[in-house]
Amino acid sequence: MPDFTIQRDHSLGIDGARQLARHWAHHARRQHEMDCRIRAEDDCERVAFERTGVRGELIATADRFKLTVTLGFLLSGFSDRIRSEIEKNLDAAIAKATAASGGDAGAAKGELS
Repeated sequence: MPDFTIQRDHSLGIDGARQLARHWAHHARRQHEMDCRIRAEDDCERVAFERTGVRGELIATADRFKLTVTLGFLLSGFSDRIRSEIEKNLDAAIAKATAASGGDAGAAKGELS
């Protein structure tokens, strides 16, 4: 099964990262019918997600988002397109959250919403 990892540095701090991770999980549930389980830890927020053909985890720390995805056979042919869309959306979400927090929007590498 095709796997990929996306990592993005940010300047939101742990509270901002937690908030963005929860927003991401809500969006994944609503838009993509993902089953998301959020687990708060001392130093990060973990969002495990899955639905038929895809599963993965988003880990949000004080300075980085790490998203790992495993695609099933039927979606593996769309791996590049799926990865590109996730990167675009993540980068946009980080940039938006950074701008809203009054931080440096340039600190985000890429976008996600």
